Amino acid sequence: MLNNITDFWSGLSFTKNVNKMRKALMDFFATEGITCEIKDGALLFEYKDSWYIVNFAIGDDYAECGIIYYVEEKTFEAMELSDKTFIAAKVNNEIDNHAIMYVYNDSFKISSTFYFTSKKMLMELFTKHFNELTDTIAGAVGLIREHLAEEAEEEERENTPQQIGFRMQPEEDDKDENAQVAKKL
Repeated sequence: MLNNITDFWSGLSFTKNVNKMRKALMDFFATEGITCEIKDGALLFEYKDSWYIVNFAIGDDYAECGIIYYVEEKTFEAMELSDKTFIAAKVNNEIDNHAIMYVYNDSFKISSTFYFTSKKMLMELFTKHFNELTDTIAGAVGLIREHLAEEAEEEERENTPQQIGFRMQPEEDDKDENAQVAKKL
């Protein structure tokens, strides 16, 4: 009986109640003018024409918030896996923050996770981690565009027809040989 009472009271606390956490973020988004909705237990929100997913998990003494940006792109799918892995490694090593980039065959995901113990802490850390996440997205997209531009330039060079004679090495002058032939005649 004591366990049920403890569970009931702890469920009323902020960090033990996912509905309260979602509501706090939804109120924050409404204040910022950001569209959001709950789908399959996750909070989805749109920011600058991109959709993000927020998940919550409850621990013993803390709660966890995860922010995820996921994109499937045909141009990304066309890239070699080694190039995708190189970009992810570069993003993960060069950008010094909490966001991590994962690559898959036809998509990539950038996520950030943090723990919190109060509503105030949730809001402060969410803002910090979301800004880090968007910085990481900008860096990753920049590297992907740079790589695709390099591939396009290389393909253009390979497909550009060459004029005849520009690749030939100039022959050495044989004036002495011609002069000797002329003297014999």
